[in-house]
Amino acid sequence: MPLNDLNLAIVDVETTGAASHYHRIIEIAVLRIQCGQLIDKFSTLLDPERTISPFIENLTGIRNKDLENAPTFCQVKDRIYDILDGAIFVAHNAKFDYSFLKEEFERERVNYTAERLCTMRLSKTLFPDQKKHNLDSIIERFGITCTDRHRAEGDASVLWDFLQKLKVNVDGADLRKAMSKILKKSALPPILDESLI
Repeated sequence: MPLNDLNLAIVDVETTGAASHYHRIIEIAVLRIQCGQLIDKFSTLLDPERTISPFIENLTGIRNKDLENAPTFCQVKDRIYDILDGAIFVAHNAKFDYSFLKEEFERERVNYTAERLCTMRLSKTLFPDQKKHNLDSIIERFGITCTDRHRAEGDASVLWDFLQKLKVNVDGADLRKAMSKILKKSALPPILDESLI
Protein backbone atom coordinates (compact mmCIF):
# COMPACT_ATOMS: atom_id res chain seq x y z
CA MET A 1 0.00 0.00 0.00
CA PRO A 2 1.99 2.99 -1.25
CA LEU A 3 1.40 6.21 0.70
CA ASN A 4 0.04 7.91 -2.42
CA ASP A 5 -2.74 5.33 -2.67
CA LEU A 6 -4.12 6.01 0.81
CA ASN A 7 -6.75 8.45 2.02
CA LEU A 8 -5.35 10.00 5.17
CA ALA A 9 -6.66 12.37 7.81
CA ILE A 10 -3.69 13.76 9.72
CA VAL A 11 -4.97 14.88 13.11
CA ASP A 12 -3.65 16.77 16.09
CA VAL A 13 -5.59 17.87 19.15
CA GLU A 14 -4.70 20.06 22.08
CA THR A 15 -6.64 19.22 25.23
CA THR A 16 -7.42 20.33 28.77
CA GLY A 17 -5.53 17.29 30.12
CA ALA A 18 -4.48 13.70 29.46
CA ALA A 19 -7.60 11.63 30.26
CA SER A 20 -10.05 11.57 27.36
CA HIS A 21 -12.97 10.41 29.50
CA TYR A 22 -12.72 13.51 31.67
CA HIS A 23 -10.83 16.16 29.68
CA ARG A 24 -11.89 17.97 26.51
CA ILE A 25 -10.38 19.16 23.21
CA ILE A 26 -9.45 22.86 23.06
CA GLU A 27 -7.99 22.85 19.54
CA ILE A 28 -8.13 20.50 16.57
CA ALA A 29 -6.50 20.42 13.15
CA VAL A 30 -7.20 17.88 10.40
CA LEU A 31 -5.31 17.71 7.11
CA ARG A 32 -7.06 15.55 4.50
CA ILE A 33 -4.68 13.84 2.10
CA GLN A 34 -5.74 11.99 -1.05
CA CYS A 35 -3.45 10.55 -3.73
CA GLY A 36 -0.48 12.13 -1.96
CA GLN A 37 -1.99 15.64 -2.09
CA LEU A 38 -3.36 17.91 0.62
CA ILE A 39 -6.95 18.47 -0.54
CA ASP A 40 -8.64 19.94 2.54
CA LYS A 41 -7.77 21.40 5.91
CA PHE A 42 -9.76 22.27 9.00
CA SER A 43 -8.41 23.93 12.13
CA THR A 44 -10.18 25.63 15.00
CA LEU A 45 -10.04 26.41 18.68
CA LEU A 46 -12.84 24.73 20.63
CA ASP A 47 -14.67 25.88 23.73
CA PRO A 48 -14.19 22.97 26.20
CA GLU A 49 -16.99 24.35 28.38
CA ARG A 50 -14.62 24.48 31.34
CA THR A 51 -11.51 26.43 32.32
CA ILE A 52 -8.05 25.26 31.33
CA SER A 53 -5.16 25.00 33.77
CA PRO A 54 -2.12 27.31 33.85
CA PHE A 55 0.00 24.28 32.84
CA ILE A 56 -1.99 23.79 29.61
CA GLU A 57 -1.99 27.55 28.97
CA ASN A 58 1.82 27.59 29.24
CA LEU A 59 2.28 24.44 27.15
CA THR A 60 0.05 25.47 24.25
CA GLY A 61 -0.06 29.25 24.52
CA ILE A 62 -3.87 28.93 24.37
CA ARG A 63 -5.48 31.08 27.08
CA ASN A 64 -8.92 30.77 28.61
CA LYS A 65 -9.85 34.13 27.06
CA ASP A 66 -8.92 32.76 23.58
CA LEU A 67 -11.66 30.15 23.94
CA GLU A 68 -14.48 32.46 25.01
CA ASN A 69 -15.86 32.92 21.49
CA ALA A 70 -14.67 29.57 20.06
CA PRO A 71 -17.28 27.06 18.83
CA THR A 72 -18.08 24.00 20.93
CA PHE A 73 -17.35 20.55 19.53
CA CYS A 74 -21.10 20.11 19.00
CA GLN A 75 -21.17 23.15 16.70
CA VAL A 76 -18.44 21.83 14.37
CA LYS A 77 -18.90 18.06 14.74
CA ASP A 78 -20.37 17.64 11.24
CA ARG A 79 -17.44 19.42 9.58
CA ILE A 80 -14.96 17.36 11.58
CA TYR A 81 -16.78 14.11 10.78
CA ASP A 82 -16.88 14.95 7.06
CA ILE A 83 -13.14 15.65 6.80
CA LEU A 84 -12.32 12.44 8.71
CA ASP A 85 -14.84 10.20 6.97
CA GLY A 86 -13.37 7.34 4.95
CA ALA A 87 -9.77 8.18 5.80
CA ILE A 88 -7.09 6.46 7.85
CA PHE A 89 -6.69 8.40 11.11
CA VAL A 90 -3.03 9.53 11.36
CA ALA A 91 -1.56 11.05 14.51
CA HIS A 92 1.57 10.98 16.64
CA ASN A 93 0.66 8.72 19.54
CA ALA A 94 -2.59 8.10 17.68
CA LYS A 95 -4.25 6.38 20.64
CA PHE A 96 -4.31 9.73 22.50
CA ASP A 97 -5.83 11.88 19.73
CA TYR A 98 -8.22 9.13 18.60
CA SER A 99 -9.53 8.52 22.13
CA PHE A 100 -10.31 12.23 22.56
CA LEU A 101 -12.14 12.49 19.24
CA LYS A 102 -14.04 9.26 19.88
CA GLU A 103 -15.15 10.56 23.30
CA GLU A 104 -16.23 13.91 21.84
CA PHE A 105 -18.26 12.18 19.13
CA GLU A 106 -19.80 9.79 21.67
CA ARG A 107 -20.97 12.75 23.78
CA GLU A 108 -22.84 13.89 20.65
CA ARG A 109 -24.14 10.36 19.99
CA VAL A 110 -22.11 10.08 16.78
CA ASN A 111 -20.46 6.74 16.03
CA TYR A 112 -16.95 7.30 14.69
CA THR A 113 -14.38 4.58 14.01
CA ALA A 114 -11.34 4.51 11.75
CA GLU A 115 -8.18 2.60 11.00
CA ARG A 116 -5.31 4.26 12.84
CA LEU A 117 -1.75 4.92 11.72
CA CYS A 118 0.47 6.07 14.57
CA THR A 119 3.48 8.01 13.28
CA MET A 120 5.33 7.35 16.56
CA ARG A 121 5.00 3.59 15.98
CA LEU A 122 5.97 4.14 12.34
CA SER A 123 9.15 5.92 13.44
CA LYS A 124 9.98 3.17 15.95
CA THR A 125 9.43 0.48 13.30
CA LEU A 126 11.51 2.20 10.63
CA PHE A 127 14.27 3.56 12.86
CA PRO A 128 14.73 1.07 15.72
CA ASP A 129 18.28 2.35 16.33
CA GLN A 130 16.97 5.78 17.37
CA LYS A 131 16.30 6.24 21.10
CA LYS A 132 13.65 8.95 20.85
CA HIS A 133 10.58 9.07 18.65
CA ASN A 134 8.68 12.03 20.08
CA LEU A 135 7.69 14.86 17.77
CA ASP A 136 10.61 17.10 18.76
CA SER A 137 13.07 14.29 17.91
CA ILE A 138 11.45 13.77 14.51
CA ILE A 139 11.54 17.51 13.79
CA GLU A 140 15.26 17.56 14.62
CA ARG A 141 16.16 14.30 12.85
CA PHE A 142 14.51 15.27 9.56
CA GLY A 143 15.16 19.02 9.63
CA ILE A 144 11.44 19.82 9.65
CA THR A 145 10.41 23.41 10.28
CA CYS A 146 7.65 23.96 12.85
CA THR A 147 6.76 27.54 13.66
CA ASP A 148 3.85 26.66 15.96
CA ARG A 149 4.86 23.72 18.18
CA HIS A 150 2.17 22.44 20.58
CA ARG A 151 -0.54 23.99 18.43
CA ALA A 152 -2.79 21.65 16.49
CA GLU A 153 -2.15 22.87 12.94
CA GLY A 154 1.59 23.25 13.50
CA ASP A 155 1.95 19.72 14.84
CA ALA A 156 -0.32 18.18 12.16
CA SER A 157 1.79 19.91 9.48
CA VAL A 158 4.92 18.33 10.98
CA LEU A 159 3.37 14.89 10.51
CA TRP A 160 2.52 15.64 6.87
CA ASP A 161 6.13 16.79 6.32
CA PHE A 162 7.39 13.65 8.10
CA LEU A 163 5.38 11.34 5.82
CA GLN A 164 6.71 13.15 2.75
CA LYS A 165 10.29 12.81 4.06
CA LEU A 166 9.71 9.08 4.53
CA LYS A 167 8.65 8.74 0.88
CA VAL A 168 12.02 10.20 -0.13
CA ASN A 169 14.34 8.73 2.53
CA VAL A 170 12.97 5.22 3.11
CA ASP A 171 12.89 2.33 0.64
CA GLY A 172 9.34 1.99 -0.70
CA ALA A 173 9.10 -1.71 0.18
CA ASP A 174 10.27 -1.07 3.76
CA LEU A 175 7.77 1.76 4.17
CA ARG A 176 4.90 -0.36 2.85
CA LYS A 177 5.88 -3.24 5.14
CA ALA A 178 6.04 -0.97 8.21
CA MET A 179 2.69 0.64 7.42
CA SER A 180 1.03 -2.73 6.78
CA LYS A 181 2.30 -3.96 10.14
CA ILE A 182 0.83 -0.97 11.98
CA LEU A 183 -2.47 -0.96 10.06
CA LYS A 184 -2.95 -4.72 10.38
CA LYS A 185 -6.28 -5.44 11.97
CA SER A 186 -6.15 -7.44 15.17
CA ALA A 187 -7.19 -11.02 14.58
CA LEU A 188 -9.06 -13.35 16.90
CA PRO A 189 -6.95 -16.06 18.54
CA PRO A 190 -7.29 -19.22 16.42
CA ILE A 191 -8.94 -21.20 19.25
CA LEU A 192 -11.79 -18.69 19.59
CA ASP A 193 -15.00 -19.27 17.68
CA GLU A 194 -16.05 -15.98 16.06
CA SER A 195 -19.74 -16.84 16.58
CA LEU A 196 -19.22 -16.71 20.34
CA ILE A 197 -18.01 -13.10 20.28
